[in-house]
Amino acid sequence: MSSRQVRPLAELPEHSQLLCERLGLGAIVGEPERVTGGFHHLMWALQTDTGRYAVKQLGPDTDALAVATVSHYNVTEAIAEAFAGEGVTAVHALRHREKYLQVIGGEGYLVYPWTDAVALDRKNLSATHALKVADLLARIHRADVRVSGVQGAPLASHAQEKILLLVDRAIAAHARGCEELERHLPEWLDIAARQQQARQALAQHRVISHGDMDQKNILWDADGEPVLIDWESAGLFNPTHDTLVVALDWSGITSAFEQALFDAFIAAYCDAGGEIDNAIVPLAFDRILGNWLDWLMFNVGRSLDLNDLEQRTLGEAQVDLALATLLRLQRFAPKLVLGIRGQSSAACGDV
Repeated sequence: MSSRQVRPLAELPEHSQLLCERLGLGAIVGEPERVTGGFHHLMWALQTDTGRYAVKQLGPDTDALAVATVSHYNVTEAIAEAFAGEGVTAVHALRHREKYLQVIGGEGYLVYPWTDAVALDRKNLSATHALKVADLLARIHRADVRVSGVQGAPLASHAQEKILLLVDRAIAAHARGCEELERHLPEWLDIAARQQQARQALAQHRVISHGDMDQKNILWDADGEPVLIDWESAGLFNPTHDTLVVALDWSGITSAFEQALFDAFIAAYCDAGGEIDNAIVPLAFDRILGNWLDWLMFNVGRSLDLNDLEQRTLGEAQVDLALATLLRLQRFAPKLVLGIRGQSSAACGDV
């Protein structure tokens, strides 16, 4: 895994100045302040005489000069703006000459209007919040927006050979979670094989969606309504798979899973006009297991290879999270598949 050296925005006053000039933000007041948020990137608060702005500085794993990077961020931010135009509370980056990603001196920046909406810790989230997210997701799936250049998630994932290599390296380095990685290796290889088949089948029906509607990417305004941020995973997704991913997250699959809340989320999504294709639910769960396996293996490599201590620490923490979640999913998935497929097809507009 290769990475580049990132100079923090606070050490690059000429970059802040140029951002303000390009985007018409006014005169800078004080230095940019580092704020929390983002596993991959640096977030800053920038105050000017016209207001406050959030600046995302691309992290060490992202080459801001690459054509693919520029295209990706310009498309995903255009998706966010398209949904905002449909009444979805989506925060999107500011544009300069139709470009959202601003590249200065090899660094990449996305600048957003500041919002006073706040992220809530999981302990402060309730079933009411989860059901509002279900309603929001159904509205996104029904919106049927069109954006030029939008892509689906790549079909390629961690091949079995790559998994074997990463696990061997983790064992040799006595890395975080190495014993569990080795113990469950046959299961990881089986999941990787099933995921490939699931990806191809689910790609037959896709809509544009956010792609990462977990707790960290949804803020809450003063009226208790959701505000959707961080659209960099946006693209084409199978709506049934997308719904199950979000339902699992908001019912606690990464910590203490509540099946009753999962069932309520699915019901709320259907009540808001969403559709579940019962025939592909097993494939959707295979894909979900594969997604978590990919995240696990990404962070195994991240924790082993990066010289950046902050990023390495984040990677190690995510190894712990991904391992626990993957094992929990394996326990619950068969029961959840049967439960969803056993529901009346009319209850959720079975397609």
